[in-house]
Amino acid sequence: MVMRICPRCNQRIIYDKMSGDFEHICNSGNKTLDEEDVVVIGNWEDYTGSEIKNNALTQGTENKFEGTRAGVLGQRSQPKTARGARASTHRQRQHIEFINLEGGEC
Repeated sequence: MVMRICPRCNQRIIYDKMSGDFEHICNSGNKTLDEEDVVVIGNWEDYTGSEIKNNALTQGTENKFEGTRAGVLGQRSQPKTARGARASTHRQRQHIEFINLEGGEC
């Protein structure tokens, strides 16, 4: 048995030398490391499910300072994800780390 450490969530991975490559689902309890932000362009479908977004062109216009003096002066206030991306234009999904076990570092 061999042990490596996931480069994203720092969890130990124990495997057999002949097992080959695999995908590690990061589950460290820290949402910043365990999830990733993906830009929403339109309708999407992946391993987390699917959703329909009809307002893809206007998603970046969410600003509660719009029309006020602060908005005229260029201030912006938009909700952010745990990783700092705009919540109105990005979605969050579980991160899956591909780990190459046969050669070199993971």
